[in-house]
Amino acid sequence: MFGFFRRSANPNTLVGVFLLVLLAVFAGPGMLPNLLPSLVPGADESIRCEWLRSGEQRAQHQSLIGREADDSALSLKVRSSALPNQPGQNLEIVVVITNRSIGTVAINYNVNQVQIGDGGLNGLGIAFNAPNPQAFGGAGGGGSYPEEDIRLLGPRQSCIHREVFPYEQIPSLGLGIGQNIVKAYYRNTTRGVVQLANGAQQLIYPDQGLWVGIAESESIPIVTSSG
Repeated sequence: MFGFFRRSANPNTLVGVFLLVLLAVFAGPGMLPNLLPSLVPGADESIRCEWLRSGEQRAQHQSLIGREADDSALSLKVRSSALPNQPGQNLEIVVVITNRSIGTVAINYNVNQVQIGDGGLNGLGIAFNAPNPQAFGGAGGGGSYPEEDIRLLGPRQSCIHREVFPYEQIPSLGLGIGQNIVKAYYRNTTRGVVQLANGAQQLIYPDQGLWVGIAESESIPIVTSSG
């Protein structure tokens, strides 16, 4: 990167880069999901959700501000590639999860347990051709979450989840000829039960402190590949 700046004989290049960085800073995290992928094709605007810090020793370590985060703390956006029409092509769905609050929010996330459709469970899900926003209900279960499934989203931080579906799997998703849509959702119905081993320290927090609520992205169309 530094070599690029040294080789550039045009000072306008440096000014342009500086203005883009300045725009991203002042626009906030909501700007980055659209800005970076449009400038650099294939680039990710944030880290993968599985790279977020794990929520360890939640009985002792939590964010007081994060515990008070309201229903609007999490927002979701979804992007889709074109619907494949021949073998060798894939449908790629990208979900961006953003913590809009000023506290660290704990979420339930396991990269291998993202729901396709809606089985009424807690966690992240992707739904195709969902009938309406009210389709996402259900009890979601309860109990204690494994520490490795508790991920911490910092203030104003985003993470991404990418799901790839090969051409052969498309019919099982309910996608076909005509208009298709996709949306993402995150559901959690319980703060999580703290489990302490023998000899553990006294509880500071009465639960695992996960964010409780339902967040949904807008539904977006899936265009059909022209290839």
